[in-house]
Amino acid sequence: MVGLGNSCRGMKSPPLLVAALVACIIVLGFNYWIASSRSADLQGRIMDLEGKVRRAAAERGAVELKKNEFQGELEKQRHQIDKIQSLHSFQMENANRVHEEEKVGPFFRHKFL
Repeated sequence: MVGLGNSCRGMKSPPLLVAALVACIIVLGFNYWIASSRSADLQGRIMDLEGKVRRAAAERGAVELKKNEFQGELEKQRHQIDKIQSLHSFQMENANRVHEEEKVGPFFRHKFL
């Protein structure tokens, strides 16, 4: 039973080992504190960026609506311009026809009718 006498001495931790463990705990705690503060800072930045993205998306949506409104208005104006051009062409054709008929004179009109 020689081993029983040595077992009591093995239970006692040397002071250097205890100091090393305490130093490790302190370093790990400090690293945890730094990591958690960085994490909190990054989460704050993420929240700010998400807010900016939401605002940009809302602004983009508003710009898209305005663009669609302007395109609709532009299309209406183009349609009106086409109608006016068509009416103008019709009036010019009628005016030219009347002018040609007046140029020919009444004599030729009766002859061909």
